[in-house]
Amino acid sequence: MHKLIFLIVLAHVSPVFAAELSSQTIDPHQLYEQNCARCHEPHARDFVHKKLIRPGENLLGRKSNKDVRELLKAGHGKLTLKEIETIVDHMTNIYQSGRLYHKKCRICHDLSVKFARLNLILKEGKLFGRYSGNDIEQFLSAHGRLKANEVSKMVDVLKRQLITTKNKD
Repeated sequence: MHKLIFLIVLAHVSPVFAAELSSQTIDPHQLYEQNCARCHEPHARDFVHKKLIRPGENLLGRKSNKDVRELLKAGHGKLTLKEIETIVDHMTNIYQSGRLYHKKCRICHDLSVKFARLNLILKEGKLFGRYSGNDIEQFLSAHGRLKANEVSKMVDVLKRQLITTKNKD
């Protein structure tokens, strides 16, 4: 019921974003918090940066040196294949971001997922302030102590918070 109300409100604010969200089935944040956080860190961000490394293409356990995807496929966490791909993609994105949001934004703003979902919207693939209407990429060029080469990376981090993993059939 809550999801339906959320989608109705969102459709009024941003029809494009509501259509994108309604076609998605797995929220990686929710997936981690419901299936991983009871045994690991409360947030995937902390788990990724404390427990994982990425010496090549795959995420590995820092201590075990085991491939996270293969560990999950072997039954750790009891996730479906779709959930495994969702969580591995999510963790890979977190790793690649280099904690940019945490270093530059967290001092003033809430967790990136909460901040983005409450304050930002997507219109035709571009990120805007939900209430200000500001083009976020332009806004960030003069906000948040971001260097010029960090702005597009930050926009990608924030977009990911709005677009959850789509069905991968």
